[in-house]
Amino acid sequence: MRDRYNDAVNNRSAPWFPIPPTPVVGVEHPCLITNIAKAIDTLGGPSKLEKLVGDKSASVEADLHLHPGERNAKPIASFNSKTSNVLLKITFPKRTGRKRKKGSDDAWQPVPEVHSSKSVLLSDPQDARDLLQNMQDNPNRYVVEPVGMVEQTHRFRRKV
Repeated sequence: MRDRYNDAVNNRSAPWFPIPPTPVVGVEHPCLITNIAKAIDTLGGPSKLEKLVGDKSASVEADLHLHPGERNAKPIASFNSKTSNVLLKITFPKRTGRKRKKGSDDAWQPVPEVHSSKSVLLSDPQDARDLLQNMQDNPNRYVVEPVGMVEQTHRFRRKV
């Protein structure tokens, strides 16, 4: 039994990466973020974010102001929970302008030109399914690097 364990440890199928000591704090923002500067303002600005990253105590709370300019709007307090997650940076190769039908293994086809007033950013995966499909389409061409350990996450669930 012990020999099987040692064989499994010696023949790892997944790569091992060292995790850098970069401090990372997770914030589960309840809004759809389209403007990073406005999202930072709703959390109290850059100075408040620096305090969140610098202080590792569990009693630290963040306040979310959905309307930062209004004095009468009540903030939402965060619930700080300890986590042990790893933040990964996954880099894919640039798009070539070719695509294939979903679910098929046919050859890549050129993208037909479509004239519309809406522009869609196709390089960013929209959800986990798109990310997984992109990883399957480029099995040996994406780069995974750990950014840091997420030791605490702020979740907004209640009003102050």
